[in-house]
Amino acid sequence: MNAHGAVVRSTRSRIPTVLVRYARRLLAAVVLLLPIAAAQGETSTQDAAQVVPTTGAADPILIQIGSYVERLSDVEWRFDVAVRGYLAGQGIPYSTEMADQLRGLLPSYLEQRKGEVVLLREAQRRELLADQATIDSTLERIRGTLADDEDYGEALASAGFANEQQLVTLIRESDLITQVFDAIGAEVEPTAEQVRVQYVSDRARYTRAETFCARHILVDDEELAATIVADVDAGASFAELAAEHGTDATSTRGGDLGCFGRGQMVAPFENAVVAATVGEVSGPVETQFGYHAIFVYDHVPAQVQPLSDVEAEVREGLRAAMADAYIGGLMRGSGAMSYPERLPAQ
Repeated sequence: MNAHGAVVRSTRSRIPTVLVRYARRLLAAVVLLLPIAAAQGETSTQDAAQVVPTTGAADPILIQIGSYVERLSDVEWRFDVAVRGYLAGQGIPYSTEMADQLRGLLPSYLEQRKGEVVLLREAQRRELLADQATIDSTLERIRGTLADDEDYGEALASAGFANEQQLVTLIRESDLITQVFDAIGAEVEPTAEQVRVQYVSDRARYTRAETFCARHILVDDEELAATIVADVDAGASFAELAAEHGTDATSTRGGDLGCFGRGQMVAPFENAVVAATVGEVSGPVETQFGYHAIFVYDHVPAQVQPLSDVEAEVREGLRAAMADAYIGGLMRGSGAMSYPERLPAQ
């Protein structure tokens, strides 16, 4: 989690940008219905035990992995942090009315949170430890944006934190999740053969479409169009004739249509362009718009970019897909359960 010294003003107090940015990323993932959140707040089995609240029907279990559980209160305070940060980042003052409007995202947030818990369990399995220096420096940056301890307490409250320990929990979880993603990314390096196979599979993606560049002069009369073609063949300037006779907007730019691919022009016009010889005038060609004199000045055939030119892009895409598959396997194999039906009725 990166912190900066800027401060977001609200109607009640100042919320440090680091809190706003964190919470906005958190809620943005919910809005987009992302299955997991990269480098965001998660609760490890060890750390979450510090914030597990009292039991009871009023605080039902919403997430369970083995013997580890998170309850309604665990999820709700995190969601409140996300909502407050999102609103502050949008310049919208927090109100219970605005919070209620976003409440409908809570079921999706619950699924996101389940994914976060799975990733934190993976961090524990890998024996990863949160970097205390990261925690300390983040807290220092947050405090540095404020005038005194009273401001710090107000900022935490406005951001949705009941105390500093909750903030520390999110910073710690963020660091652990980042480490998990970094570790997975380092382990899923594609081989040269995998890159080659992916390149062949995605060949169309790396193919530059055929393009034609042409000028035309559109007129209403076929005989005039034929005269224009003959005049250009005899050495007349196509651009000057377009300015003199053209009936569409291209007449002011020498009839230039620019460059285009197949399927972008009406069929009779495209067929004539494809059949034309570059550097020679052709026509008249009739379309529903009138009669055209056509001058194709460039033609670039379809070209497949060589693997050497796009290898880095192919490799990065394949690495991301392999990491996603790995994480998907973690999710499916975790046995994690969520219970959205236990959320309070709205």
